[in-house]
Amino acid sequence: MKRHPLRLLQISALLLLGAGFYWPVLAFLSGNNPLHTDEIFFQWEFFQEFLSDPWNLRVIGFSFYQAFLSSVLSILVGLPGAWLLTHYNFPGQRWFRLLTYLPFILPSILVVLAMVLFFGNYGWVNRGLMALLGIDEPPVHFLYSLTGILIAHVFYNFPLAMKIITDQWERISLKYLQAARSLGAGSTRRFFGITLPLLMPSIGSAFVLIFLLCMNSFAIILVLGGGIRYTTIEVLIYQLARIELDFSGAACLAFLQGGLSLIGLAILLKGMDRRVEQESGIKSWMPEKLRNRSLKAWFGLCWIMLVLIFALGPLIAIMMDSFRKFENGEWIYTWHWYQELFTWRENNHFFSSLWNSLRIGLGSALISSLSGLGIVSLIAYRKGVQRRFWELLMLFPLALSTVVFGVAWFYYYQGHLAGTVPLIFIVMAMHAQLTCPYWIRIVLPTLENIPTQWHTESKMLGKQALEYGLRILWPWLRRTFLIAFFFSFSLSLGELNSTMMIADDSVRTLPLEIYGAISGYRFSYASAVAVILLLLSATTFLVVEWSLGRFGLLKQTNKGFLENNFAIVRETG
Repeated sequence: MKRHPLRLLQISALLLLGAGFYWPVLAFLSGNNPLHTDEIFFQWEFFQEFLSDPWNLRVIGFSFYQAFLSSVLSILVGLPGAWLLTHYNFPGQRWFRLLTYLPFILPSILVVLAMVLFFGNYGWVNRGLMALLGIDEPPVHFLYSLTGILIAHVFYNFPLAMKIITDQWERISLKYLQAARSLGAGSTRRFFGITLPLLMPSIGSAFVLIFLLCMNSFAIILVLGGGIRYTTIEVLIYQLARIELDFSGAACLAFLQGGLSLIGLAILLKGMDRRVEQESGIKSWMPEKLRNRSLKAWFGLCWIMLVLIFALGPLIAIMMDSFRKFENGEWIYTWHWYQELFTWRENNHFFSSLWNSLRIGLGSALISSLSGLGIVSLIAYRKGVQRRFWELLMLFPLALSTVVFGVAWFYYYQGHLAGTVPLIFIVMAMHAQLTCPYWIRIVLPTLENIPTQWHTESKMLGKQALEYGLRILWPWLRRTFLIAFFFSFSLSLGELNSTMMIADDSVRTLPLEIYGAISGYRFSYASAVAVILLLLSATTFLVVEWSLGRFGLLKQTNKGFLENNFAIVRETG
């Protein structure tokens, strides 16, 4: 019996998802403890005992606390930016969006290095204050504490909050505000009575998403936490599984965190269904408002300057530090570290790290694209409970801790695949599972915008699925595929957590090279490698933004072209 090509692709995607994600995770939770073969990892009795320990409860409580504060602060920082981008146009606005969104796509290890170099004891902030105040000791000590964690998380996540809220705010119709103004409502009452309620779905979505990201944060907590006092669930799982070999404790925490992430993802998907689609309003020209001495416009300008310093300062610190070398008792600026990187010698791991990162990124992006194509065809056009079930099933890798995933694969690989499958292909498959949900979320809205009657009429005309895909779907989706591919590549390029759990010296990547240099206090060398990784990440980000810009400008033209193309198919049928 002949199988439909799309059905085969769907089955292959489900098999890959099951074998690459759910099977290793479930095998880890239910597998035998290698230290005590007569017991399995996860036991309810051990789970209850684990939760009765005050230290473990403190770790869980702190994980919630720091994630809650990080989410609230990220929204508070992003909200003025959403207001600004909704109400004003100004010169360089597109570049401002690009620069402020850049921190979110950076690998977490780059954020850690940027925080250390900019806010550390001898970072730019402290050096500037020491020079200004004429003192010899750094006056600010907040990096290796809860404050440092919050600053790093806000730096990393406020662009996400700003984008989600902006997308909703720009769709609020002016009719509501004009009607309220005609009834005598002031600006404060209009905001809290009309605008804020309409923004609550997007604010809630941003809060839940950032909360999940901060709950699953690993590298930032590990480096900037400053000790066991600021241990989170993610760090404790790593310590239990890889250092103390307490697999039962790691499995219990993994089960707890997975359940919390699943609940958060369900809330996030539920909230997305309540978003309000409305008309956009008219924006003011900021330079004109500044000339008219508008306080709101001047507030917006001050916010732009502060955000640019906050977002770009740490990244500039990385680039400047990559040129510094301590020699003869003083710091000098030199090309030394770049010469070290690009000089071929036996103990230079940079070339192998760069090559591994590129091929893992490209390979995982290709696998996630093929897998995502089958999955979106399963999710698209479904409604209600069935739709949410498939989305939860397919998007759960987005919410699960990458450390848990890496530990699960480490246990599974050591027990079944070591010596038979090269480790680099395992890392590729892992990254593909982690990036596939992002691929799906990018492609799915575009696919669902294709008129369903095109497919129906194509079938009525007796056209094969392959011809329909090449003549109709491909022209519509090719730009989105390009965006999703490069975004997946960028995420894989910077993935550290899962790679750290399973990789050995045979699979060194750029994030692992940076982490090793930071651990050895070789910050200038780490900065030089980080600049290379930053350039790769920024290049892929600019490709994605360029594609988005082109797609936005040609959207209507593409639609007309596709309608004409479909008409040709219908006439030739």
